[in-house]
Amino acid sequence: MSKDQENIRYLIQIPKPPEIKPPMHRSVFNKSIKRDYRSNRSCHQTMGYAEVNLNHPSKFLKKHTRIVKRPFVDTLKPEPPNKQCIRRCSRSPKVKGKINKVERNFLHENIADVIRKVPPLPKHRVQDSRNGHVMVLDEAGLEPTYVSKKNFGKTPSYIKKILKDKEMEKVAEVERVKAVKPPLRYLPEEERMELLKGMKANWGELYTEFLLLPMVTDSVPKINRKARLENQLNNLEKDINLLERYPSLYVCDN
Repeated sequence: MSKDQENIRYLIQIPKPPEIKPPMHRSVFNKSIKRDYRSNRSCHQTMGYAEVNLNHPSKFLKKHTRIVKRPFVDTLKPEPPNKQCIRRCSRSPKVKGKINKVERNFLHENIADVIRKVPPLPKHRVQDSRNGHVMVLDEAGLEPTYVSKKNFGKTPSYIKKILKDKEMEKVAEVERVKAVKPPLRYLPEEERMELLKGMKANWGELYTEFLLLPMVTDSVPKINRKARLENQLNNLEKDINLLERYPSLYVCDN
């Protein structure tokens, strides 16, 4: 079809066919349920009877007019004859004569307690607004109550006890270490010179070995060996300096 030709085939729109939906599901018991609902709908609409005869306004409910007297029921169960006989036989003989009961006068006792009671101290109140707002200083924490105490600013007794226990533990630990640790002895001059001579000889050997190391340390073993020799030389130098500086030394045999 060319560009100038006109096609009227699609000018009139074709109506879409209506969509047919499946029928909605309905229960088989639908009618019976509706019938039961309508029949029982108005059976509980009222509370009590539908028609009640009202009393006259002058016959209102008064006090003690609806006292219900319930029948007396004995709660004790009848016991078998054997138990009744045992109880009767085991009872103590009755003592003739009246028992003197001590009669207490609670009224006089309460009066005496109130008289002996120490009257409470008045609270320290302060009015802090023009509308009459009253504030108790003791309850608000504005009254210096703790400063007036005897033990104010002093170390509590339980803290003193804890500190004392710690000091005793430290003393016991020091004594235990002294008992376990061997005593120190004085290093004589000959032994000191011999130690100094041996350390200097060791230092010379290590220094010679250190000088024989290669100039280039391009591997991990070479670096570790150089660091180990330097550490040993530094330790020997410290020990030699200590022996030369202090002629009187105390050493432990361990």
